[in-house]
Amino acid sequence: MNKQPKKGGKRPQQKRQQQNFEYARRLNGKKVKIHLRNGEILEAEVTGVSNYEIIIKIDDKEILVYKHAIDYIEY
Repeated sequence: MNKQPKKGGKRPQQKRQQQNFEYARRLNGKKVKIHLRNGEILEAEVTGVSNYEIIIKIDDKEILVYKHAIDYIEY
């Protein structure tokens, strides 16, 4: 069986990762409530976003939070 490559499309996982990254970038500079998987809730301002981390500011401290530790974000 010879499979033909799809023309002009990204793989579904790649597309989903790109969509999640774009969504997270929109939070940059906004005040949010981050609900962590361990039950903690952080009220902070998002100052930076990368593929695997979000940098937040609480009071005068910047904190790096790994995305896999986040349950959901309210804004």
